[in-house]
Amino acid sequence: MTRPLQTDAAIIEPETQWAQTRLVMLGTIHRDREGSDHLARWLDNLRPEVITLEFSLYGMMFRRTHRETMRAKVDALVAEMERRGERVSRSALEALYDYIEFPYEYTLTSQYAEEVGIPLHLLDPGVFSYVKLQKMDELLDPENIRTWFREEESDDHTVQKERVLARMFFEDGTKTFSYNDEMLVRDRYIKDRLLLLMRQHQGKRILHVCGWQHLSDPRGVYDPLNPVKIFAYDRTFCV
Repeated sequence: MTRPLQTDAAIIEPETQWAQTRLVMLGTIHRDREGSDHLARWLDNLRPEVITLEFSLYGMMFRRTHRETMRAKVDALVAEMERRGERVSRSALEALYDYIEFPYEYTLTSQYAEEVGIPLHLLDPGVFSYVKLQKMDELLDPENIRTWFREEESDDHTVQKERVLARMFFEDGTKTFSYNDEMLVRDRYIKDRLLLLMRQHQGKRILHVCGWQHLSDPRGVYDPLNPVKIFAYDRTFCV
């Protein structure tokens, strides 16, 4: 793995080679409360002309249709638990809300795309979202939520651990996660869609926002697209 080149979003100018590249892949940490600040900084400095996102149309439509009902169900259960004097883990509750709501990556990129007047494409295959989201009724069963509140690890601690794993990977080349078959299938699907978009938007700069693990690309799926890869948190180019 090539060692990353350390740089800072604040010094990137539109005329540099980084801003002029056809494709930038920006790696984020999902459900990190500080993630939107990092993403916003890179959006302002890279100034993409097309944005793509590791998020499915199905996942977006499901949340648009059901998130208010799901949140109301959780709120009602929490109120009942508090009346009974049962323990409610605030960090676990916030983690559950984060799962129900739109990912910050979608919220921020959709706002940016609308304000600037550029297209946003959701590239993740819907089948994986469908399988996971079909289990939401089971997840929101009162007894399962009570178990979640008793056993869920602090969301802040989980995110901090994710930051450490990402830093170990990018700075030292340490293998900190397993690149599984699902990731490979998703990457191949997204690569094909990116290729079509690059042909459709000739000469335009495309920003693809995805989970940081996809920057590893051990099978070289994205190599034909010659992307510049950035880990948003450490202001890192993975050249």
